[in-house]
This record gives sequence, structure tokens and C-alpha cells, in this order.
Amino acid sequence: MKKLSAINGVGVILALAISGQLFAEKQIELDTKAVKTETAKELNSLSSPKEKGRDYLAFVSAGFSGFQEDIDASVGGGSNFRLAGGTQYNEWFGIECYVERTPAIAPSAVLDDFKKHIDQRILHSSISSRGNVYGGILGKFSYDIRPTSSLFAKVGVAKYYAHQVTAELTLDDPADNVLFSYVRLEGDAEGYSPVVSIGYEAPIPYPDSKKTSAELSLTQMFDDKVKHLSLNVLIKFTF
Repeated sequence: MKKLSAINGVGVILALAISGQLFAEKQIELDTKAVKTETAKELNSLSSPKEKGRDYLAFVSAGFSGFQEDIDASVGGGSNFRLAGGTQYNEWFGIECYVERTPAIAPSAVLDDFKKHIDQRILHSSISSRGNVYGGILGKFSYDIRPTSSLFAKVGVAKYYAHQVTAELTLDDPADNVLFSYVRLEGDAEGYSPVVSIGYEAPIPYPDSKKTSAELSLTQMFDDKVKHLSLNVLIKFTF
């Protein structure tokens, strides 16, 4: 009986040891799986800018600017392209660079302006013009009025190339006892202008769209050579 009890005791000890070993192996297997899962998550976070916690967003936008004819600024009436791109650093501040071209001033508007400033009668004219070109950098300040839409103001400076007009005029000049005189005029101007823009931004095509939005704004150029107001409509893609 003692031998049998001893054998039974040994059997119980072996059973407990085997059970403990199996439990330990199972625990190691679970720990290994957990480590692999965590490693996979870390690798995914390295390959995904969003999961890395990137502290800025990049964006590009494209659309049109509308203008009223302004002979003093050499801006024609109509619309033309506007392209922009930049970085949004947080909910309220970003940096934007843009380029746009205005419609060319109409030759008839240039001719009418010449008639106001030239005493002689214009017998013949040949006039060509090109739209102004602007390229600038702006700081954008936003204020959320709803969870998905905001008001914004942009302030900065733009380089401009403007007043690109060429004219050939034949003038009647009886004061000099000459049947006519021939005049060729070329104009252009370049410089820098302060720029201020105010507007409204909202997501499209759906209220919960995260990457696409529309901007509607008014932009004022302040330098006297290009002083004018424009209406801007842009589609913006954020990534």
C-alpha cells in the first residue's frame, strides 16, 4: 500500500508538472503573438503619415478669380485661373503660396484712355495687351464657426508683372504742319504689393468630407499700380 501511495503521489506530481509546462508554453505563445501584433502596428505607423502623428497637413487648390475692368490697374473684365498650395500647421494657421493671371485689358479700353490724354486725333491704332501676373505668399488665419466650416483671413505680399501694353498710333498733328505722326508706346511695371483676402471655407461635396473643400473669398491688392479687388472661387484638396 505504501508503494502504491508513493506511485500515485509521483503520478500526481508529474501531472501537475506537465500541466504547468503546457500552461507556460501556452502563455509564451500568447506573449509571442502579442509582441508580433505590437510590432506590426509599429511598422504600419512608420509607413502611415497620419498614424505617425504628422503635425501638419499639405494642400493644393485650383480655381478662378473674377475681375472688373480697371484701366488704372491694367486689369480686364472677366475671370482667369488661380493656383495655390501650402501647409496647414494647426486648426487656425497655415502658409499658402499662389499664382494667378488677370484677364488682359481690352484694346478698346486702352484706346479710350489714350484719347483722354492725347490732344491729337488718333487716325489709326494697333494695340495689344497681356494680363497681369501675380505670385505671392500668404499667412492664413482661420476661425471655426461650425465643426466643419470656417471664416479665414489671408495676409501677405505678392510680386506682380503688370501694364504689359504695346500700342502703335498714327496721329493727326496739324499744329506742326505735318499730315500725321507715328508713335509707338510700350508699357510695363513690376513690383510688390501687400495682399489681404477674407473668405469662407466649407467641405464638399458632402458636409463630412475630410479631404476636399471649397473656398470663396475676396482679395484686395494695395499697390497703386495694381490696386483692385477680385472674387476667388477655389477647390482645395488636403493630404
